[in-house]
Amino acid sequence: MLTSLYRKRISALAVQLAKDDPPLVKEVIARLRKSGDIEPDDLVYLDEIADRWIKIAEGNRQKARR
Repeated sequence: MLTSLYRKRISALAVQLAKDDPPLVKEVIARLRKSGDIEPDDLVYLDEIADRWIKIAEGNRQKARR
């Protein structure tokens, strides 16, 4: 049970980091894939979350320019 709670907290932290600093998350994932530390299809979910928040930030910047 303790392990399950720990994993949930780590997952929540990773998702929050993908929201807070998506370019950093994308860079780290790319480095891990390039080095072979993870498989190409690992961390796809975090990569997609980071992409989504990058698009949101771009949209907000465009709205602010108007």
